[in-house]
Amino acid sequence: MEKIAASVKALKIELNKVKDNALLVGFFKNKFTLSGEIKKLDNESSNIISSYIKNNKFKGENGEVKNIYSNKSIKNIVLAGLGEEEKYNFDILTNTTADISKKLRDNGTESFSIFLSSFNNGNFKDEELVEKITLSSLMGLYKFTEYKTKDKDKIEYINQITIITDSDKNFDKEIKYASVVADAVNKTRDFVNTPPNIATPQYVANYAKELAKKNNLKCTIFDEKQIKKMNMGCFIGVAQGSINKPRFVVIGYNGSEKSKKPIAIVGKGVTFDSGGLNLKPYPYILNMKDDKGGALASIHVIEACAKLKLPINLIVVTPLCENMIDASSFRPDDVLTAYNGMTVEIKNTDAEGRLILADALSYAAKSKPEAIIDIATLTGASMVTLGYVATPFLASDEKLSEKIKIASKKSLEKVWELPLWPEFEENLKSDVADIKNISEEGDAGVIIGATFLKNFVNDAPWVHIDIGTTVWSKVDKGVLVKGATGATVRLMMEMLREWR
Repeated sequence: MEKIAASVKALKIELNKVKDNALLVGFFKNKFTLSGEIKKLDNESSNIISSYIKNNKFKGENGEVKNIYSNKSIKNIVLAGLGEEEKYNFDILTNTTADISKKLRDNGTESFSIFLSSFNNGNFKDEELVEKITLSSLMGLYKFTEYKTKDKDKIEYINQITIITDSDKNFDKEIKYASVVADAVNKTRDFVNTPPNIATPQYVANYAKELAKKNNLKCTIFDEKQIKKMNMGCFIGVAQGSINKPRFVVIGYNGSEKSKKPIAIVGKGVTFDSGGLNLKPYPYILNMKDDKGGALASIHVIEACAKLKLPINLIVVTPLCENMIDASSFRPDDVLTAYNGMTVEIKNTDAEGRLILADALSYAAKSKPEAIIDIATLTGASMVTLGYVATPFLASDEKLSEKIKIASKKSLEKVWELPLWPEFEENLKSDVADIKNISEEGDAGVIIGATFLKNFVNDAPWVHIDIGTTVWSKVDKGVLVKGATGATVRLMMEMLREWR
């Protein structure tokens, strides 16, 4: 799935000497006094910018975009409205950059430049701006065209993005970080978007193995016989109804001393979820290829950490299977035995994600990691909780919770913490086993899911991230593109690079 990705560079050059297909210049609302480089460019371009602003009533509103077409060294000067200067923030910067990048691409532009200082209200460091501009433009330009056969030669791409700066600073570090993270986000999108008849458990496992080989990572893949022998009864129970056999993938990265405990990331990898015998009705069965979003995010996070040589030790655990209907499918009222020995009464076969995670979390906990983070498209209840705007999470450890919140602010992936109160444990008590896999009342779905998972992490600091809704986007706006979002990749990378 190799894609044509734009190259990004920072260049110190006078604005009037720029030669490019387009130049992007930011303006705050009702602040049009031209100065410095922009004034010089305007003067040498027959006052094209100042005249256009005056004659076309450009106000600099947030989201406002005007194009000035020129026959000189810059073919198209793009005026980008940033809104009120005092309300300007990174969300506005990233969405503006992503949206205009898409528009330029779709207009046939092959390269463009961005005048860095015009996007700074004085509250941000140039390094921050360069990183956010790089990441947002590369994310915004994402397209999934793998299975298109018509007019593929007409698909437009941006080849080069140049950030014009008046600084002597070297921004290679920021551009590399943002490019690696954007690549991880977009690869995650690719695989989540890949149809389930292609992206089977074996297919994803083979990909993980190849990825590990390319990045000198340790990778172990367990097949269905080994999984059974390991007594992962919950995982096998979910997987046994499918002709496509399960795989259990463990990837390790050592960027620190071997004596240092690893951080464990566990990603849910249901490559297609029919709901099992509790079959999902239409239209909820659509897009169930996205139920592997946690696994793919985890796999690409560890690859990004290796590329950036982050000074941490990391282990990624991804149980991969399908939840399908067959004579051998697991049933409501079955009792399955998890890897840690707990027995689980099945009340709904469509609550399968927590079952495969139970065994994966127990496996990860056995290594006594510094922390465990699970990423899972666990519940539809996440829609009721926060809609498409943010991702709910729950944590057993305050320090780990704070790391997630700080990473959220920096990465711009919005999250919100829900409580893990002991009162919810009553909802999962079973008459015939140690625990039920759902609450039969159906309330507090996100919290109940996390309450179930808490039984399988031992005493390790743990956080559960439910991307049941934010894994998918129905809009093409800002850094979002219709389809898979690559949810949590930016969040995880921000947290891991600042890990102490």
